[in-house]
Amino acid sequence: MELEDFKHGMKVRYIPTHAEGDEKHRDCEDGIVSYVNDYCVFVKYDNAACKMVTGDEPYTANATRPEDLIIKEN
Repeated sequence: MELEDFKHGMKVRYIPTHAEGDEKHRDCEDGIVSYVNDYCVFVKYDNAACKMVTGDEPYTANATRPEDLIIKEN
């Protein structure tokens, strides 16, 4: 996908490269687009898996390559 495809508030799924396009792979993560710049999509990811160091935050936020994302149905 291209940067222009993403807008604030969209639901997306991150598919890591090693998942080889498998959107059901256990390492995929769901999130919401918070911002798009000229290089990447900033996504707030769910913290349901408790992957954060402290676990106090409600989400993790990461810059993500658009080619690693798919848009989910709302």
